[in-house]
Amino acid sequence: MRFRHVVLAAFACALAAATFAATPVPPAPPAPPEHKSTAAEPVDAPDAPGILNRQGDREITGVNQDVTVKAGETHDGDVVCIRGHVTIDGHVNGDVTVVAGSLDVNGTVDGDVTAVVSRMEFDPKAQINGGVTNVGGSLRRNGAVVQGQVVNIPLGISLPSWGHGWRSGLGEFAGFFFWWRLFALFLFFVCALLLAALVPDRIRLISEEAPTRLFTAFVFGLVGYMVFVFAQLFLAITIIGIPLVFLSYLVFIVLKWLAMCGIFHQIGSRIGRAFGRDMSLLGAILLGLLPFAILRFVPFCIGWFIWFLVEILAFGCLILTRVGTRRSVAFLAPPPAAPPATPPAPGPVPSV
Repeated sequence: MRFRHVVLAAFACALAAATFAATPVPPAPPAPPEHKSTAAEPVDAPDAPGILNRQGDREITGVNQDVTVKAGETHDGDVVCIRGHVTIDGHVNGDVTVVAGSLDVNGTVDGDVTAVVSRMEFDPKAQINGGVTNVGGSLRRNGAVVQGQVVNIPLGISLPSWGHGWRSGLGEFAGFFFWWRLFALFLFFVCALLLAALVPDRIRLISEEAPTRLFTAFVFGLVGYMVFVFAQLFLAITIIGIPLVFLSYLVFIVLKWLAMCGIFHQIGSRIGRAFGRDMSLLGAILLGLLPFAILRFVPFCIGWFIWFLVEILAFGCLILTRVGTRRSVAFLAPPPAAPPATPPAPGPVPSV
């Protein structure tokens, strides 16, 4: 019985729906035509990746974002921006700090202005009522009024940036890579001094071995580089091996530079002999380093590629000589010749 009641109820609902669908619906009155505005509606620009935090009138903090104080606007608080572009056209009643970005001041800043590894430029009509500090970037004052002390350490480093709030351009790479290469050469020079004083015999042994096994050393160096890279990746994906990544890389750099000192010693010694000079160990290393150090500053990665080839060759020599402790067969001294056998002394002649 209950099943019959359910079927009858469903049939009744179907009839009611069919009756409602068949009932004509009076047409709705036509809607009055809408007056379309000729003004273009503003389209909101998509937010760029980054963080922009405006804490009322206290502080503006931007990470990978542009920060702008418009003309006629007064901001009572500090402005902090990291990896972005700051434009001050109005009045800032606080400090302005930019890290790894850029700053343009066309208005007034009542506090201190600090830029670290950033480009900083003032309009001639700008006014800074505090001090100005530039560390590692560039400063163009253009005759702007600065009431406080100016500390300028212009290393010319400007980090490149992309997207909204990030300024792109190959020119921004120039200062950073120039000082980075110079710093790397300085570290190599210091390491060469220490290695020449601590392990001079190993440097000389690698220097003697390098010309005799160039191709073999290059192959071993290339394979050794690949093995080292895969070993670093394997250690990096394990939690326990993460500290070993940095330690192994440091050891790799020192050993590689040891072998490169041997390569540069061989080149410097040959240059010295060509000019009739007998070079010392350190002098030959520095003389052989000089042309490659100049090549490192050649653009379009040419200098880096040549330096990398020297690294591969040096790493191969390091492997073949077992860190400068074993000579090849060609350099092994031949065994001393055996003394000639002396004939036995004649004995007494027996009597008949």
